[in-house]
Amino acid sequence: MERSATVFVALTLLVAGSIVVVVVDACDGVPRMSAVAACKQASVGPAMSRTCAETLGTSADEQEATDFMVAAANAATASYKAGKEAVGKVLSNPLAPDGERLPCLVCANKYDDASMIVASTADDAKRCKLSADSLPDLVTAVSAVDECATKMFEESGNTTSVYATAITNRDWTVLVLRLATLVVPRQQLS
Repeated sequence: MERSATVFVALTLLVAGSIVVVVVDACDGVPRMSAVAACKQASVGPAMSRTCAETLGTSADEQEATDFMVAAANAATASYKAGKEAVGKVLSNPLAPDGERLPCLVCANKYDDASMIVASTADDAKRCKLSADSLPDLVTAVSAVDECATKMFEESGNTTSVYATAITNRDWTVLVLRLATLVVPRQQLS
C-alpha cells in the first residue's frame, strides 16, 4: 500500500471516557466504509459488536478502514494496560491466593506481548505498511491474551475481575485482527 500524502482523515472517538483522535494518511487500495459497516464485518457476536460500536461509534459517514483499525488498536493497548494494572494489584496483595497469583504473572507477560504486537501493527497501518504478513502476528496477540484468560479460568474460575478483563481484552484483540483484514488489500489475502 502506498500513501496518498494529500489526504488526511481524522476520526474522533469516545473510548474509556477520553477522546482519542486518530489521524492516518490515506492508503491506496484500502476500502472506505462507515463505522457501522466496519463493525458489522469485524464483529463475531453481540459482545464484540457492542465493543466495536462503543469504540468506533455508529456513524454512517464513510472513512478509510485504516482509521477504524488504528482506533481499535489504540483502545486495545489501553485496555491491556488496565489489565496489567489489575493483575499488578493481585500480585502486590500478600493475601491473594497462590492459585490466582501464578496466572496473574502469566497475564502480565501476555499483556506485554500483545501490547507490543498490536502497537507495532497499528504503526504499520498508520504508515500504510500493513500487509498479509502482519496478520499472523495479530493471531499471536490473540493467542497470548487467550492464554491469560485460560490460565485465570483454570486456576480461579470465571468469577474474578482479572478473568473478565482478560476475556474483554481477548475480544479487543480479535476485533483488531478482524479490522486489520479489512485494511490488507484483498489480493494479499488470496
